Amino acid sequence: MAVDLSAFSVYEVLDQYGLATLWSGLGGRLRRFDAVFTVFGPLYLLRKPIASIVGFAQPWIIYPDNEIQATQRWPRRWLTSLKFAVQSWFFRQADLLVVELEHVKRGLVSRGIAPASSIRVVSNCLSDVFLDPNRWLAAPMARQSANFCLGFVGRNYPHKNVSILPEVRRLLRQRHALQVDIYVTLNDDEWATFPEECKVELKNVGSLTLAQCPMFYQAMDGIVFPSLLECFSATPLEAMVMKRPLFASDRPFIRDVCGEFAQYFDPLDAASIADTIAAYFSCEEKPYKNLEAAHLHALAFSSNTQRTIEYMDCLESASKVKVK
Repeated sequence: MAVDLSAFSVYEVLDQYGLATLWSGLGGRLRRFDAVFTVFGPLYLLRKPIASIVGFAQPWIIYPDNEIQATQRWPRRWLTSLKFAVQSWFFRQADLLVVELEHVKRGLVSRGIAPASSIRVVSNCLSDVFLDPNRWLAAPMARQSANFCLGFVGRNYPHKNVSILPEVRRLLRQRHALQVDIYVTLNDDEWATFPEECKVELKNVGSLTLAQCPMFYQAMDGIVFPSLLECFSATPLEAMVMKRPLFASDRPFIRDVCGEFAQYFDPLDAASIADTIAAYFSCEEKPYKNLEAAHLHALAFSSNTQRTIEYMDCLESASKVKVK
């Protein structure tokens, strides 16, 4: 994506990775500034800049006893715990943590990472692509039947819980006599890991570019999002702005975004997911007015301009406090 860099007096790209930043020399360069904003933290420095504002988006730290962690074997579980313990220490050094939703702020406070006064909620927002149909590109798919079509947009990370979808489709067919096609957007490597008996229940269209996502949503009768663990995901906002029914996990990271505008289920229970979907499509009077209200809710949730203004305010306020 083209970015106008003319507003910057100096612009430089430096590749730094994790703890290697500690001996990279970056710390000395950053200490020349009054404030440093690390968009996705932590900032791996032992000596901070004058004011350090750090974006937090690591759900494992605020939800350590999650379902994915419970499936890990030792020593993988121990290494995971060590990794996030180290990250937690660096996050604690920030003067201000910036988070995308209220549930993250609550989690940080309850885990003792930072006091509420040192956490700022700045909502994420839709990509501008969704607001400009002239930029939309065709998705590599075609409806292959008259069945209801559900879509999942995302990668096959363990916390995305994609592996539950084949059983959901079977239950929709067997328990509810509903013929539903479920389309996923996995790359070739991810798709190759699926057992053959699961592949027959799903239709994979391959990974999508951002510009292809709106037309993928448009082709669906609904969007299913069974994720187990997030700080924030754009999928719920995108489904709502595209006026598609959203079937999603009953978790704080969905409710903070969608409120009343989603059909909620237990993401650990395939029957709960199937029952929620079936109840919606079996209803004679589907809440189409709700889809319009959800669309307006998504549009009003946040914007690039609003987010930028709040980021600038974070930088200004934090640096003023530290200078004093």
